[in-house]
Amino acid sequence: MTDRRTFYQQFGVWPVARPYAGLMFGEDEIRLVLALAEGPLTAEQIATALDLAPAASSALAERAYRRLLVDREGQDPDTRYRAADFYTFLDHFLKYENWDDLPLEDRRAIDAQYLAEFVDRVRDDVALKMAGGEPAGGGHNDAVLLLHEAEAMVRAAGEIAIQPCNCRRAGQYCDRPVETCIWMDEAAREAQARGHGRTVSTEEAVALLRAADRAGLMHTGDSEWQANGLGAICNCCACDCYPFRAAEALGSKGVWPRSRYLATYDVERCSLCGACVRRCHFRAFYHDGATREVEGKERKTVAFDPEKCWGCGLCANTCPAGAIVMETVSLSTNEERINE
Repeated sequence: MTDRRTFYQQFGVWPVARPYAGLMFGEDEIRLVLALAEGPLTAEQIATALDLAPAASSALAERAYRRLLVDREGQDPDTRYRAADFYTFLDHFLKYENWDDLPLEDRRAIDAQYLAEFVDRVRDDVALKMAGGEPAGGGHNDAVLLLHEAEAMVRAAGEIAIQPCNCRRAGQYCDRPVETCIWMDEAAREAQARGHGRTVSTEEAVALLRAADRAGLMHTGDSEWQANGLGAICNCCACDCYPFRAAEALGSKGVWPRSRYLATYDVERCSLCGACVRRCHFRAFYHDGATREVEGKERKTVAFDPEKCWGCGLCANTCPAGAIVMETVSLSTNEERINE
C-alpha cells in the first residue's frame, strides 16, 4: 500500500484536490514519485527501487514524463528522471485528462488555488518590472501583441504545435475557443517530445490566430522575439487567463503584461455600432447612457476611458468606421500610469 500522505506532501497536492487522487494518479506513479524523493534516478535505478523489470520501469518513467509527473535530465543512456510537482502536473491534467469529471465547485476551488500559486511565482519578477529593475522583453506573456505582430511570429517559426489553453480549461468562465496556445520552434519540439499538442502548418496557425481574434481573444507573447528567440503565443481573455487575472491582483496593468499600444477614439467617425463595447475585455469602451441619431436610428453613444485600455487592438480591427486607431506608448508611460 502506498503512503499517500507522504506523497501528497512531497508532490505538493493541494487538500482540495486530494479526494480526486484516484482519478489523477496511478499507484505505480505514486510509488515512482516517492522513490524520487532523494533525487533523480535512471530507469535502471527506478527498476531496482520499485522491483520492476527494466522495460516496465522505462515505460512507467516515460508515461510519467508525458503526464508532467516527472522531468528528464541528461541524455541516453544516462537519462535521469526527477519528480515534478502538483502545480506542474495540473497543467497536463487540465488540458488532456479528466478535469471535467470533477464537480464544478471543486474545479473552482482548484482554479483559485492554481491562480494564487501562479501569482506567487510571478510576483518577484513583476515587482522588478514595475520598479524598472528588469529590461522589458522575455516570456510568452511579456507583452500584449496586435494581431499582425502575432502573425509575424508565426510566419517566422520553423515548427508549430497547438495546445489547449490551461487557463481557460481551469477557469471555464467563458465559451471562447480553448485550443489556442501556439508553441514555436524549441518550445514546440519540447511539447512534441512529451506527446503534447498537434503539429500544424504556418497557414493553419495563422488561421487559428485570426479565428481567435474574431472570437475576442487578445494575443500575448515576447515582443522582442527576434533577439530572444521564438517561444509561445497565448490567445487570452480577461475572465480566465492568469496573466491578466494576476495583473489585477498585482496592480501591474500596462507593465506586465506590457501594453505597447493605446487606442485612440474619433467620436466624429464613430457609427455607434457598439462592436468595441462588446469586444473590450476591460470596459475601456462603454455605453455612457446617452443616445444619438445615426442614419435615422437612435443609437447608444459610446465613451472611451484610455486608463482602462490594454492596447490589444480588438476594438480597432473590428471597427467598421475606422474610428479607432492603435498608437504606440512607451514603457515609461505605463510606469507613470501605475505610479499615479
